[in-house]
Amino acid sequence: MVTSIGIVMGFLLAFAANWAVSDHEGPALQDSVDWLVAGVILVSISLMVVVLARLLDNRRREATGRRYQTTFRLYIAAITIGLLGLTGALLV
Repeated sequence: MVTSIGIVMGFLLAFAANWAVSDHEGPALQDSVDWLVAGVILVSISLMVVVLARLLDNRRREATGRRYQTTFRLYIAAITIGLLGLTGALLV
């Protein structure tokens, strides 16, 4: 899970960096759809950071099954939201 989220997060960060640097004069985020897509990608990256923090935290020993299930759900949500953001950016 750590490896896959690292790869996807790196891809999203690279996409956001390339998207923010435009060849045109003026800001990369020009209308509300651009802001929406950027917000969705930012939410996805934030969720991925939370998932990484939960995965790498070894201080908790109790209720590991429930903690893993919650972390897994957050992982799936982060990946899904990231893919939705990328799809939105490509279609707009």
